[in-house]
Amino acid sequence: MNWSDIGKAVGAAAPMVGTLLGGPAGAAVGALVSSALGVPNDPESVNAVLATNPDALAKVQELQLNAKVQLQQLAVTAENNRLQAEAAQYSAEAADRDSARKLAAQQPRDFIRPSVTIILLLGALLIIAAIFMGWNRDVITDPTAAITVGTVMGLWFSELKQVLGFYFGMTKESQKQNAAITDFAVAPGTVTRSDK
Repeated sequence: MNWSDIGKAVGAAAPMVGTLLGGPAGAAVGALVSSALGVPNDPESVNAVLATNPDALAKVQELQLNAKVQLQQLAVTAENNRLQAEAAQYSAEAADRDSARKLAAQQPRDFIRPSVTIILLLGALLIIAAIFMGWNRDVITDPTAAITVGTVMGLWFSELKQVLGFYFGMTKESQKQNAAITDFAVAPGTVTRSDK
């Protein structure tokens, strides 16, 4: 059992406390809850009191009212920490791309990067042509083949986007979009023909 489980248990009675228990500030809020209930600072003890004492939820509601400012400060601190971690991760990713570009600039006779880019671009054009020309009608109407082809296409375009991002830059939002497209492409599902 952890603090997020306690957050679910108290969420209806004290929504702010429940939300904070389920987030990164869960341990700090858990300490406040256990102190208000007069039990040791661990989720199991708090859960035992919530299960056996009908007044326990009232005490948690009272805590929410009395410590509203402190709880809001914890929420703001947790969000700031999350944003700082996300910014640090993005900075590390940008520095990694920048170092790769600098290395590429120092290797003027390198043919691997351009060759991979051209292969991925030509493959993407071939995939698009196959879709619009109807060359793959039998493949996409077969559920098993459609899953395989969809996965390969999703990965192909994902890699193409990464390669083009190397040359033209990439933003945090485009990385999120790329991940969402890849997840959609590799998700189980079927494509069926509609003859209606």
